[in-house]
Amino acid sequence: MIDQAAAAEGISRTEFILRSCQARARDVLVDRTLFSLTPEQTTALLADVEDPRAVSQDQASIERLLAIPQPWHAPA
Repeated sequence: MIDQAAAAEGISRTEFILRSCQARARDVLVDRTLFSLTPEQTTALLADVEDPRAVSQDQASIERLLAIPQPWHAPA
């Protein structure tokens, strides 16, 4: 089945398996990185974001967080 799928994609078995593993790894990391909020939590977060004092206090932390390379952006 793997060989048939690789042939259908026009790639080697090794390349097919590697791509499949990379896609699964991205999924696992995204599942552990993203989170959802309740409506109440969203309201509280937005209130904090809109508070100039909170924004200035958190700016350095936000910049550090955004500077971290995300694994799902890595080349496939």
